[in-house]
Amino acid sequence: AASKIIRVSNYQRSFLKREKGITVIPNAVEETFVKELTPNPEKAFKEKRVLMIGSLKVYKGTLEFIGLAQALQQCKFELVINDTQENIDALLHVNSIAAPGNLAIYPRQNDVSKFYNHATLVLNLTNRNLAIETFGLTALEAMCAGLPVIVPTVGGIAEMVEDGVNGYRIDVQNMSEIKEKIENIISNRELYLSLSKGALERSGRYDAGTMSRNILHEIETA
Repeated sequence: AASKIIRVSNYQRSFLKREKGITVIPNAVEETFVKELTPNPEKAFKEKRVLMIGSLKVYKGTLEFIGLAQALQQCKFELVINDTQENIDALLHVNSIAAPGNLAIYPRQNDVSKFYNHATLVLNLTNRNLAIETFGLTALEAMCAGLPVIVPTVGGIAEMVEDGVNGYRIDVQNMSEIKEKIENIISNRELYLSLSKGALERSGRYDAGTMSRNILHEIETA
């Protein structure tokens, strides 16, 4: 019954049968958060630190991320989970997992900017067979920090990434390819600097001011 509908991605829009009165306006990162980010590609490349931020859901790829940490001992890994330490410990216990020495796991955080500021790249390992990201805010936050991202191949999150420009689109089922890409990114300075530049430039398409103006325009012309 709505005269106008706003969607955050073309993927989300695709579920509506109607053709008219639909506008895609992507989400944006709050300007106050962006100001806390300090993009520094040279420093980030030296960190060799892989970051993932998500919830404590099986389909979010938590166990796969731990597996990558076990396989890539030359890197540091950080996993920030939007849940309590008690529930995180329970997940590890149920799955008989001991976190490797190169992996730090953190419970729910009030401010995640510090994690982006000392990361090298950011992963989203959501299993496309169990859930599909309609957007992908952590990927955008990472790009605002000048960090390359590896994301799934479908969903709104995939629309944000161009292979070889600001990151790569690889499904979690292809763990060997994800591992290979991480190794390549952290060892090839020229590639890393190019991806970092592409990430920062791509983040400019998701400006909070532009988002607000576009939403106001839709309201005013409704």
